[in-house]
Amino acid sequence: MFKRILTGIIGIPVAVFLVTRGGLFFTVAVIILSLAAWREYARMADAKDVHTYKLTSFLPSMLLVAAAGAGKKEYFMPILTFAVLGILFEGLFRHCNCGEANWSLHVSNSLMALLYVGLLFAHIPLIREYSPECINYLGLHFSQGELALWMVLLGTWASDTFAYFFGIALGKHKFCFVSPKKSMEGAAAGFIFAFAVTGGIAYHGLHTGLIPALLLGLTVAFFAPVGDLIESILKRSFEIKDSGNFFPGHGGVLDRFDSLLFAVPAVYYVMKLLSV
Repeated sequence: MFKRILTGIIGIPVAVFLVTRGGLFFTVAVIILSLAAWREYARMADAKDVHTYKLTSFLPSMLLVAAAGAGKKEYFMPILTFAVLGILFEGLFRHCNCGEANWSLHVSNSLMALLYVGLLFAHIPLIREYSPECINYLGLHFSQGELALWMVLLGTWASDTFAYFFGIALGKHKFCFVSPKKSMEGAAAGFIFAFAVTGGIAYHGLHTGLIPALLLGLTVAFFAPVGDLIESILKRSFEIKDSGNFFPGHGGVLDRFDSLLFAVPAVYYVMKLLSV
């Protein structure tokens, strides 16, 4: 418990500083987190003797995050295309020259690491730099991208936190066998509060209008718990309790960012679609 509290005391001010600062500091921080997340994923897979290719999966994953931080989203498709070709080629090389069996298993796992870690993490700096338009909200000044990121962060926090506490207090019905400790009551509470927090910030802060605010609220309320369940089933498939210990007392990067990795890209494209 002491480690958990200490990590929060140190981590929260650092996170606030980085999100507020944006730019190079923020991008470097996200690259470090994505690096740690990719390493966690590879270690989990390695525990089941499933390979994750470093050269053709890890390197393009970091390039995706760096491209997003530099505002070069047009590089996404070339990076992904050459990464897929590279992974397939490396798998062929290992199979033919190193006798690596289960070709499709190792190749698909490397592709999964590229997409799950690289592509999804890249959307965090992408949404942070969504727009430099200045917004005054609650007496504070934000860029539109910064406030959008805070919206998703607070929405996913509301989803996780209220689902946990309402689940403990009122939970009686199992939600999903993937996470046996989660309850229907907790899931419902998480959905409602995530919807309210996200929709409230979208409407009053981003001035999206009622319908876009409702859609953004629904987006976070739906995708945040889905991200949590995906990471749970990932750990279950690798027979791992925690993805790592990057955050002492809290687990690994994937443990802490599972909901955000799904909510951020979804919100980013909903905002694009609605021209927010």
